[in-house]
Amino acid sequence: MIKLSQRLQAIADLVPAGAKVADIGTDHGFLPCYLAQSGKAELVIACDVNAQPLALAQKNITDYNVGDKVSTRLGNGLAVLKPGEVDTVTIAGMGGALMIDILDASPMVVDRLKRIVLQPNVGAEAVRIWAEKNRWQIVAEDLIRENDIFSVIIVLEQGRSNRFMSAVELYLGPKLLAEHHPMLGLYISEEWEKTQHILEQLAKSDSEESRKKEKQLRQKWEDINGVIKCKLGVTLS
Repeated sequence: MIKLSQRLQAIADLVPAGAKVADIGTDHGFLPCYLAQSGKAELVIACDVNAQPLALAQKNITDYNVGDKVSTRLGNGLAVLKPGEVDTVTIAGMGGALMIDILDASPMVVDRLKRIVLQPNVGAEAVRIWAEKNRWQIVAEDLIRENDIFSVIIVLEQGRSNRFMSAVELYLGPKLLAEHHPMLGLYISEEWEKTQHILEQLAKSDSEESRKKEKQLRQKWEDINGVIKCKLGVTLS
């Protein structure tokens, strides 16, 4: 059985049993190979916009003897898929803004999906905002720390939630907060350290735009501090 990284294993665990999956930006194709080997997916389409990683994925598909379940497609995002061809899409290891562009570019494919599993390297907040605007609800989230790097995983299913997310939930994740994810405190601390560095740089500028951004950031983190103190018993210094 192929051994996945902790990040990819967490993504695989969030794919429904018996799913028909498209893995967008498949790179080496390890996730599709695992989903086929484990019997979790009925079929998997490994997609990539670049020929070189797709050739590597094809080699791995052959080496792991999963060619009966896994095929490859060269092309941009979901454009290589027909509506209804798959019911689940995984997109991992790229920015949230690019993920949104990919989803927005193929509305007919997206409309026929049951589940979308996303792991944005940056821009998780933007992904949550997109989901809320487009009537996708967040049904699960996970937070993985591997090689000193955090990975946020967001799982979407069709249907609007019965309430709108707060600004803090959009930033940190409604499920991560509600379930008191064990890694959330450390994740917030690291995000706060990054923000402090940004605030230091903004303070060196005399521009009105910098003052405005600094004020917005401080207000945002004041709100976050209030929420996490209440929910997690954590106070940022």
